Amino acid sequence: MTKEIVDSKQKEESEAIRIPYDLEGIDVPSLMEEIRKRAREKVEAGIYREQELSVLEESRTAGGDFKVSMDPLHELVFVTDIARQYAQVTSHYPIGARKGPLGWIFLVVKKVIRRFMTPYMDAVFQKQREFNAQVVKSLDLFAEMIKRERERNYHGGMDRYTAWEELGLGESDIPGLGEALEVFPPGEEVVELYSGRGEFLEEASRQKRSAYGVEQDSRLVRICQKKGLKVLEADPLDWLEGQEADSLSSVFVRDLGERDELRHLLFLVGALGSRMERGGIVAVLNHHPRSVLGVEEAFQDPSILRLIHPETMAALFRQAGFERLEVRPLGRFDEAKRLDWAEKLSGAGLDLGGLEDTLFAPPRYLLVARR
Repeated sequence: MTKEIVDSKQKEESEAIRIPYDLEGIDVPSLMEEIRKRAREKVEAGIYREQELSVLEESRTAGGDFKVSMDPLHELVFVTDIARQYAQVTSHYPIGARKGPLGWIFLVVKKVIRRFMTPYMDAVFQKQREFNAQVVKSLDLFAEMIKRERERNYHGGMDRYTAWEELGLGESDIPGLGEALEVFPPGEEVVELYSGRGEFLEEASRQKRSAYGVEQDSRLVRICQKKGLKVLEADPLDWLEGQEADSLSSVFVRDLGERDELRHLLFLVGALGSRMERGGIVAVLNHHPRSVLGVEEAFQDPSILRLIHPETMAALFRQAGFERLEVRPLGRFDEAKRLDWAEKLSGAGLDLGGLEDTLFAPPRYLLVARR
């Protein structure tokens, strides 16, 4: 970069810290003092906070003792950067010699030997360099494929935060949370996958039960943490895959399979089959497709893609190794809603009659699976 370009850029960025073009005459203490001054101004203005790494980590995990799960894409980028550093294999490495009166002689001899051996060593290393370059290129392409797939998935649907918080289309009163909590033995710590805004964790807190959530959306995690709930920010599928076999005893999931791809449902149920300990309990609280009003209320949430029939869900858990399965319809519509719909139907010239059992069937079902 020429001096003219640097000078032009400095004029455009009037707020930037000035660094002299002549680096040999730079006043390092003055420059560092200017940086510290700017940093103090940013802190006082509330633009960013100076916190210890331990404090930031505690804020991220709400004080819980969690093992951090790195996002696979971030880990791939990190590993690729390391591989790129070591991909260039060369014979030009620092040559040293031991101290002593003959040290300089050994140093000269080593340099002479390397000079004569370099053409042969480079010929040997050439194939290795080509292979390393192809490996790094493959890793870059793989990372790009993951980014594109995530981009397609994001634009293909609506996330829960947007539906619930920005559009206000989330359920305000979720039936069955108390009943779901009661299936777990007293004293057991329950982990909720996809904890969302923390409605189940709030119910556990009201009942003085120990529970924590695993949630991948950082915005929903912050909502939970502001409520004082214990939530780990991690992809539930990655977190579940990282657990040891037969290590979990109590797991709760709400709206399982209703938002993500079906392959995620199959993976999660299969992973639960191997991660749950013998006698462990999984409780699933889903929308019931047999309830007409329940289905209407479910699809007011645009992040819902499908409903999973309870018999289908039971078959998946049975295939994953869960032996004792129970399905309970949960929830009921209050009398005011019943009268409102009776009035709507009569106004349309329809008699509620035998439709009542289907129209007002329980909007949720609770599947309890014991391994």
